[in-house]
Amino acid sequence: MREIYLCLDVGGTQIKAAAVGRNGELCGEIRYFPARAKESRETMLAHFAALMEEIRIPEAEVKGISLAFPGPFDYERGICLLRGLDKYDGLYRVNLRQEFAERTQVAPERIRFINDAAAYALGEMGFGHGRDAARALFICIGTGCGSAFGTGGELAPPGTPGVPESGYIYDAPFQGGCVDDFISRRGLLRLTRDLMGTAMDGKELAGRVRSGDEKARACFLYFGCQVRDALLPFLEGFRPEVLCFGGQITCSAELFLPPVEEYCRKAGIKVLVTEDTSVRTLQGLARIGV
Repeated sequence: MREIYLCLDVGGTQIKAAAVGRNGELCGEIRYFPARAKESRETMLAHFAALMEEIRIPEAEVKGISLAFPGPFDYERGICLLRGLDKYDGLYRVNLRQEFAERTQVAPERIRFINDAAAYALGEMGFGHGRDAARALFICIGTGCGSAFGTGGELAPPGTPGVPESGYIYDAPFQGGCVDDFISRRGLLRLTRDLMGTAMDGKELAGRVRSGDEKARACFLYFGCQVRDALLPFLEGFRPEVLCFGGQITCSAELFLPPVEEYCRKAGIKVLVTEDTSVRTLQGLARIGV
C-alpha cells in the first residue's frame, strides 16, 4: 500500500497542503485553503480536520501528519503559543497534537510540528539546492525573515558555532531595530515609502523597475545591501558553502541580490534561489515524518 504524509504549511491567511510520499514526491497538486485564523477554537480545529481529510489519497496509508506552524510554538509538544498577533489566538495553549489525533485517528506520536523556515531548509537539503552542502544557510523573506542553518543535510544541532538560538536571525539587532524590521515585506514597504514616497511591495516595485524606473531599480539594490549587511554576522560566523533564498520576493531576486552575490563571490559562498518555496516546504515536512 502506498505510504503518504499529510503535510500542511500553516500561514496567517492561507494554508498550503498536500499529501507527500516518503521520497518527497507530491501526490497530486498543492491545495490552498483559507486559514480562518481569527475564528473560534472549535471552528479552527474542525477546519484543520476537514482539510486534512480533503488531501488524503484513497487507498493510501497515512504514515503521519506534519505541520509547519508560525511561532511562538512549542514544536516538541505540539502546543500553540500564538497570542496577540491577530492570528490563531483561539488556539493559545491548545495541545494540537492531541486535538488532531482525536479528529483524524492518527496516533499522536505520528503528528509532528516544525517552524516553516526549518521545513523549507529540510526540503532543500533533501531534494534541492542543499543536497551536497556540508554547511548551508537558508533565508526565507516574506512577512518576516525566516532562517535555518543546515549541516550535513540536517538542521544544525544546538550549540553549532555561528548558529543563533533555534536558528533564528529575525530578532538579531540591526540598524537600531532588528533584522525582521528591515528584511521583510514591511521593511520593503517602509523603504519604498522613504525613498520613493510610495509604499510598495516587491511585486509592485519590480513592475516599476521593468518599466524602466531607475529610481525603483536603485531602491531594490539598496534593499539588497540591507539583506547583505543583515546576513554578514551569520555568514562570517557560520561560514556556509551555500546561501539559499526562498519566499515570494525571490521572483525579483535578480533585482536585489547583486550586493549579496558580490560579497559571496569573494567569500566563496554559492548563492542559490528556490524556484518554488511551497514545494520545498511540503517536502521538508515529509522528511520530519520519516
